[in-house]
Amino acid sequence: MNKDKCILHGLVHSEYEHPMDRKALEMLKKTPGLSLVGKYITRNMVEKMVRIQYTGSNLKITKKNYPKIYEKLQYACNILDIANLPELYIEWGYDINACTIGSENPIIILNSGLIDLCSDDEILFIIGHECGHIKSNHMLYHMMAKTINSSFRFIPFGDIAAEPIRYWLYYWDRMSEFTADRAGMLCCQNQKAVMQAFVKMSGLPVKEFDKCDISSFILQAIDFQDMDEDTMNRFIKFVSIAEENHPWTVMRASEILKWIDAKNYQYVLDKHSNC
Repeated sequence: MNKDKCILHGLVHSEYEHPMDRKALEMLKKTPGLSLVGKYITRNMVEKMVRIQYTGSNLKITKKNYPKIYEKLQYACNILDIANLPELYIEWGYDINACTIGSENPIIILNSGLIDLCSDDEILFIIGHECGHIKSNHMLYHMMAKTINSSFRFIPFGDIAAEPIRYWLYYWDRMSEFTADRAGMLCCQNQKAVMQAFVKMSGLPVKEFDKCDISSFILQAIDFQDMDEDTMNRFIKFVSIAEENHPWTVMRASEILKWIDAKNYQYVLDKHSNC
């Protein structure tokens, strides 16, 4: 792949952290019972169980067996100044998606469709997004969000006690995606590729990939921003994304555009590179 990106020496995750991520995490930490969930995960080997499930089912990518795919992970970690490379796996699935599991020894899992349907820069954005979760120390809380139902199963009135923790974990989980998108943008350094990735994730048919209309999608994202002028619209957005796997792709695109337009993306890029 063409290695033409700026390497971001000394990059610190707080420099690109989304304020909604930060605010949601502050609220989460104030929620009673949070430490109980964390202790459950560490004491009951939940992370190890999940790791075994993934590694026993999916294809591990290494420098030896699939070097071109592995090189993308190496490049992403180099750009974002991540010293310890996570393990990389691919699972069968033809939507454009990826995830990261594990807090102590995280692994990244890419869908096979991501590799087939995306350009190098689009793949770099999505891998950079997953690396952003790791760099921002999101993973323990992500594990909490995945296991909270089981952690309270055997506690009297556990479901009642878990409800506020579950809500704030799920909500923070969604907000953390905005921070990870910024890491992906810093990694990819190609606004067009980021928007193309979002268009594809939003449902563009493969037959239309060569006609991908970025300008109309950006206008849609701007229209979506304008909806915030109505209080009820803001409330609907807040409630609707709380239990989604990811925030809506148009919302994610909107947040990236606001960050770029505010010159904060360029500021971080200029601060940590000589490009």
